[in-house]
Amino acid sequence: MIQKYLFSALLATLFTLSLHAQTLGVTQYEEGNLEGYTFFSPFSGTKAYLIDNCGRLVNKWDRSAPPGLAAYFLDNGLMLRTYKPNPAGPFTSASNSGGLELVDWDNNTVWSYEFNTSTWISHHDAVYMPNGHILVLTWDLVYTEELIALGRDPNEIAPQGFMWSERIIEVEPVGANDMNIVWQWEIKDHYIQDFDASKLNYGVVSEHPELFDINLPELNSSNSNSTRDWNHFNSIDYHPELDQILISTRNSDEIWILDHSTTTEAAASHSGGRYGKGGDMLYRWGNASAYGRAPVSEQKLFGQHGVNWIREGLPDAGKILIYNNGNGRPGPDFSTVEILVPPQDSLGFYTIPEEGPIGPELPEWVYGGQPGETFYSAYLSNAQRLPNGNTLINAGSPGMIFEIGPDRNVVWEYIIPLFGDTPATQGQNVSNNGNFRAYKFGADYPGFEGKNLTAGPTIELGENPLGCPLTVGAVEPEREQLEVGIAYLPISRSIQVINPNRLSLSLSLVGVTGRRYRLSQTDSEETFMAIPDIGRGIYFVQAMTGEGTMMSEKIWVLE
Repeated sequence: MIQKYLFSALLATLFTLSLHAQTLGVTQYEEGNLEGYTFFSPFSGTKAYLIDNCGRLVNKWDRSAPPGLAAYFLDNGLMLRTYKPNPAGPFTSASNSGGLELVDWDNNTVWSYEFNTSTWISHHDAVYMPNGHILVLTWDLVYTEELIALGRDPNEIAPQGFMWSERIIEVEPVGANDMNIVWQWEIKDHYIQDFDASKLNYGVVSEHPELFDINLPELNSSNSNSTRDWNHFNSIDYHPELDQILISTRNSDEIWILDHSTTTEAAASHSGGRYGKGGDMLYRWGNASAYGRAPVSEQKLFGQHGVNWIREGLPDAGKILIYNNGNGRPGPDFSTVEILVPPQDSLGFYTIPEEGPIGPELPEWVYGGQPGETFYSAYLSNAQRLPNGNTLINAGSPGMIFEIGPDRNVVWEYIIPLFGDTPATQGQNVSNNGNFRAYKFGADYPGFEGKNLTAGPTIELGENPLGCPLTVGAVEPEREQLEVGIAYLPISRSIQVINPNRLSLSLSLVGVTGRRYRLSQTDSEETFMAIPDIGRGIYFVQAMTGEGTMMSEKIWVLE
């Protein structure tokens, strides 16, 4: 009786250890997570993935180029994805895009277009609008002569003789590979400077927070292209009810809000549109030193990404959700996720004081920096408010996606199990699995209508020992079954394989750390194999045919 108890206790201990050894895929699954599906498109690969809550693959889009950088699964069932053709001009950033595509569930290209010339390229992000149009971030080359005319200090112009100027375009997809630009906004129409009094845009910077200082000193030195790319928009979002655009401006550590209700002509001016300011900023926040109203020591944002309005119908709808990367934060770098509530009336007008920083003084809510809330990501990243009130957080640099409840506890965690496009084996420590954005959807998301949500195996190789219930709407797939029996014989420290159909099998033993031990090849009806000297623990005996069909049996090696 005592021996039986000790044996059971040992098994329980070994099982617990195996869970702790789990290094990728779903590493945490708790009550209270949103039962649904998570979409992501890793930065260094060419594919996009949809997984269920157990990490099992529901759909994969296999594209020919890496994302550049954003990808979205839309409520119409299409994937909107930026991608990277070879850049045609002198744009040397890893944030280049150059291509934009709409792709259906079956990986067919519905529409694509390349914004990629010797003087113009799309980058980072794009957002799908309710009318079917797409807002796209682009860089244009602006040369020395025009920069000087705009008031740029000639000593601060890049040695190459040009800089990258931000432009936002609204495109209407046409046919399969064409488009019309129906609206645009350009940063160069909204500069102020206090360097050259002979220029029309000369003024006192602190008196015009609606404009950007073209001679703003470099603030975010981690951008290797900052002498050319001195704004670095890295996200865009659209609010249809307010008809406003939300921008993350990484190099000045700010978010900006612009009026989209203008005509293109008004967007190039300082008046017009619903809010009367033309294309000038309606609101900005994160770093009041960028408009001369506070010292740098009062900065709030540090290399932020993924800013978005919380959608209608969700808890905290209309507020702004920010992934504050913390890159360059005073003291040790750490990331936070923050909710911002701008001072705003019911018509969408923002309160801009005559003096001092634009409010609020602090975010309404901050997650991160407290004990147990460590998830630093220097680059990439986003956060999403979910229908059940939870928050999904994508720490992009380490490829970690996790979900927290209103009580701030982690209820689901997933480590992207990829080296670029190559699946990792459970137990390995992965790298090159960074991810720009991740989004999670409930089973009732409109984009899933008519789609087959049958879940297959996990992306990672090898068995995943984490106990995980079926997600809502998922059905275990019908898989080809191998008529193979595997048994562990502890007394003789061997493995018995019964193979009645005499299949040609490759047999391996895989530890929870991912280490693989090749055992043998066999086509015999019965095979006995001695276990190598591997130490006690949980292992998986894998039998694989030449066609790739595999079965796996978990065993406990006790001594």
